[in-house]
Amino acid sequence: MDQVDLILHHYPRSPFAEKVRVALGLKGLRWRSVEQPRIAPKPLLTALTGGYRRIPVLQIGADIFCDTRRILAELDRRYPEPPLYPSGTDGLADIIAAWADRELFATALGLVFGLHGDRFPTALHADRARLTAGRFDGWDSAKMAAMIPTLRERLRRDLSRLEHALTDGRRFLLGVQPSVADLAAYHPLWYARGNLGEDDAGLVDHPRLIGWMTRLEAIGHGTMQELAPDKALAIAHASTPLAVPPTEADDPHASEIGARVTVTPDDWGFDPVAGELAAISGSAIALKRHDPAVGEVVVHFPRDGFGIELAN
Repeated sequence: MDQVDLILHHYPRSPFAEKVRVALGLKGLRWRSVEQPRIAPKPLLTALTGGYRRIPVLQIGADIFCDTRRILAELDRRYPEPPLYPSGTDGLADIIAAWADRELFATALGLVFGLHGDRFPTALHADRARLTAGRFDGWDSAKMAAMIPTLRERLRRDLSRLEHALTDGRRFLLGVQPSVADLAAYHPLWYARGNLGEDDAGLVDHPRLIGWMTRLEAIGHGTMQELAPDKALAIAHASTPLAVPPTEADDPHASEIGARVTVTPDDWGFDPVAGELAAISGSAIALKRHDPAVGEVVVHFPRDGFGIELAN
């Protein structure tokens, strides 16, 4: 398949964006980089998404892909080599990724803010408190600092498990090739190391894990070119969404195709996106929506981690 114009909306220190950037590097792809703000409001992002504000977001013309699970699935569909699910890793890779994206990430993030919360601006604390709906003690630095011993012990156990997975000499968590499992486990540790260093993050006691991170870091990010946010909106406006995949007839929401619905994350960032249900399957949701700044777009979500309801 010919390479299309991939536009990644992200910011450099975003751990979940790093997950996608390494996937782009693994597949040797060219892409355009649109840097978005770390905190809301993000008007030049939400014009595309309809309100979804989490990073990263992948834009391909007038098709907008939200959440790393949906982004990676689309990259793997369009560019299957090398695969993000090498032979024999289906299912298991997703189980590890689900744990890493939620549990490992939350532990690493909590430890960073517990140890160095006073380094971050007040506006960032307030924004993350809204985004996470009160998790991490509302991002109160003093309260989060009290959790440091618990978070250190939790991260120590997680690092030991990952280190143990590499004791047989394998290069990556599930074998000789990197998979979705590696990308998901890597980005929280990349974030912890970048903010705390190998010693304070506990990595110094896990040499195999450091070697594994070095191999993933060496993959790089592919070939990046900067793009202004308003140019990305103009690209969407000049494009036509691709045909959506067929809806599974036995899906409980199949009868709602064409109806106005809302799609909302179920973990954090509870910003609903409203639109016309264009397609739904066991793994994906597609909403058609219109915005004066971008015209008609289709916004794509994974099924896991998102709820769908008829709009009022």
